[in-house]
Amino acid sequence: MRPLLITVGSRGDVQPFLALAAGLRAAGHRPLLAAPRRFAPLAAARGVEFAGLDDEMLALRDAVRGQGVRAAITAARSVKPLLRRLLDDEAALAAHPADAVVHHPKALGGPSVAEKLGVPALAGLLLPLYLPTAAFPSPILPFRLPRGLNRASWGVSSAVEAPYRGTVRRWRAETLGLPGRFRTVSALVEAGGVLHAWSQHLLPVPADWPAFARPTGFWTLPEEEWTPPAPLARFLDGGEPPVYVGFGSSFSGDPEALTRTVLEGVRLAGRRAVLATGWGALRRDAAGDDVLVIEEAPHEWLFPRVAVAVHHGGMGTVAAALRAGVPQVIRPFLGDQPFWAGRLHRLGVAPAPLTGRLSPARLAAAIEAASALAPAARALGERVTAEDGVAAAVARITA
Repeated sequence: MRPLLITVGSRGDVQPFLALAAGLRAAGHRPLLAAPRRFAPLAAARGVEFAGLDDEMLALRDAVRGQGVRAAITAARSVKPLLRRLLDDEAALAAHPADAVVHHPKALGGPSVAEKLGVPALAGLLLPLYLPTAAFPSPILPFRLPRGLNRASWGVSSAVEAPYRGTVRRWRAETLGLPGRFRTVSALVEAGGVLHAWSQHLLPVPADWPAFARPTGFWTLPEEEWTPPAPLARFLDGGEPPVYVGFGSSFSGDPEALTRTVLEGVRLAGRRAVLATGWGALRRDAAGDDVLVIEEAPHEWLFPRVAVAVHHGGMGTVAAALRAGVPQVIRPFLGDQPFWAGRLHRLGVAPAPLTGRLSPARLAAAIEAASALAPAARALGERVTAEDGVAAAVARITA
């Protein structure tokens, strides 16, 4: 079988699709992974055939990060031209034979490429987005609603796509030669064209969802041998397991203040720490005898070696910490992060989310509270790692 996988966004959006491609390849299929060009080395390292997509939107996001509201507004005016270039790269994928298309909703053009090829389209969703339920509100809703409005809140997903439908409609007609009217991702998902890529132990399928919506489990890359830099190896061997602190691609707006708060909070808790600077939420010059600063390290390797993981609540980091069986402290910033923070708290593997103003005392108390949850985190980790989300997704795609 020749599946075409299309994803865009940051590494957290790409790595699960790479894991799926690697699983398809291991099962004897010939997947083609299409993703922003900067991720070509990741695919090459796994032997996955790769097609590069325009990544100017990622570059633009990198350029304006931390530059203030005016820079963000200026950048927003550039999005539609950049989107058209991305869509044109996706259109070129229709020249490759394929038997199915699995697409990230951020790609926008995935269903149209499948339509052009005349093959099924499956949305690969890393979080719930399109199937309404009364059990919980849409994870991307930026505010809380009374429980009775849970189902109504799911309209926000379609609203997020709305500003780009005109661009997609013109692109379909001009580049793909398809009719201007098209089925939305929401309509495709409601008809069964979906793979939900999270663990049922994190979020079970609601009673009012159809059977096809049952989550497959996380799409996880097999762990590869990784040799840590000497400073990291020495630090880990030099005392009790440290606290990990990292906020991924989130940006606090004031990395100096956040770093000071983190350092004071960790020390107030009497802990050592590994700080991952990521995209700049934390400052690089915060090292000390009890603190090691790194840019990044594979979560699959590092998390089993730490006592607590303090992070932003992004799905990729949540999944890695769950698999490692490590308790979590979540300081959510935006998007779906508050949703997962609340979910982890209800499961008993994280204290209450650190929303609002973060202080050293609040962080220290949360670290201590999380430490007491280690047995529950280990037990949940065993259940999560027993799943094989990639194998379940491969079976669905190739059925």
